[in-house]
Amino acid sequence: MWALARVGVSSPLGSRPLRASTARTLAPAHARVPSRASPSTAAAPRDDMATDWESMWRGGGEPLRPGQEFDAARCEPSLVALLETGTLPTGRALVPGCGRGYAVEALCSRERDVLGLEVSETAKLAAEAYLASSKKPETSKHAKIAQDDFFEHEPATPYDLAFDSTFLCAIPPSRRKEWASKYASLIRPGGELVSNVFPNGDFEGGPPFALSPKIVADLLVPVGFEAVSLTDVPETQWARGRQEYLYRFRRT
Repeated sequence: MWALARVGVSSPLGSRPLRASTARTLAPAHARVPSRASPSTAAAPRDDMATDWESMWRGGGEPLRPGQEFDAARCEPSLVALLETGTLPTGRALVPGCGRGYAVEALCSRERDVLGLEVSETAKLAAEAYLASSKKPETSKHAKIAQDDFFEHEPATPYDLAFDSTFLCAIPPSRRKEWASKYASLIRPGGELVSNVFPNGDFEGGPPFALSPKIVADLLVPVGFEAVSLTDVPETQWARGRQEYLYRFRRT
């Protein structure tokens, strides 16, 4: 069960975006690391990926409806606001665990091709149906969905950008280092990873499993990422009724 009621919220940071050099509350995780940092990490046992996402998407025998469980019925407003700044890389983008494809639609443009990944066939079909109904002109050409395992995904060329939201929190904590190393191999040097840090707290169990900005930075910095900005998302932009942080990283 996606038990968000257990989330304990804390708010250690302000709502203003922080430059990596000034975000001292999370030091030393924000330190720049050499570009030669190795992304290799031994894979965790495959049986560790225990959640049956196909069943999650077909609870009660019917496909998950917009707004149910972990489906926010919209793209994260914090990502929409970031896109409006025009500062994210163009080119090729990846959204693992993309769900119904809200972020895939939001990210795609004439300058950016976006691929959403889902392990569930029902989720893939739901995302394709959502994108097919999109009124955004660029969607049909620049947004695609594939049924694939993020940890086994092998693109022909690295991505320029990736967006991770309710994906890290959905995988067992024992696979988090593998998650970070995989992103290091998927994103080109100079490319970016935007992490929607959610849910925040110190509760046990999951999914969703508890996260924090420090957890995310401690995973990504050692494998070759540097922090660009950390934003305490204002409550008016919370997608799921709980505190979020939008953490932006660059591959070194």
